[in-house]
Amino acid sequence: MTDSASDPPGPEPIDPQEIRKRLDRISEIFAGVVGHAERVSRERCPYRDRLDRCTALFRCRNQRADSADPEVLLCGHDGELDYRTAWETDARARERVKGKIAAIRSQAAARREAERDEEPQ
Repeated sequence: MTDSASDPPGPEPIDPQEIRKRLDRISEIFAGVVGHAERVSRERCPYRDRLDRCTALFRCRNQRADSADPEVLLCGHDGELDYRTAWETDARARERVKGKIAAIRSQAAARREAERDEEPQ
């Protein structure tokens, strides 16, 4: 048998009211953080960093070239519009895809026409 005096002390009893008080305080803190984030998300583009640079990996009509460094894109969003409507795909890529689709359709139509012409009448 072991001597109870040499055993490490057990955990202190948990006070449910103290736990509830702490959880309520944590919930209050997070509610404030979430509320603030929600308000800001309606005004500020999520791709705008603290230096007003655009971090989006896609084109946006609010992007502006930095006059000091044209390679850097700045966020031109002023907080007065719904930035979500500004997102757009690369127009040149879209035109290339449209051209490829048109060429495929044209080739398919020509192939069907040629097959029709070869059929015995």
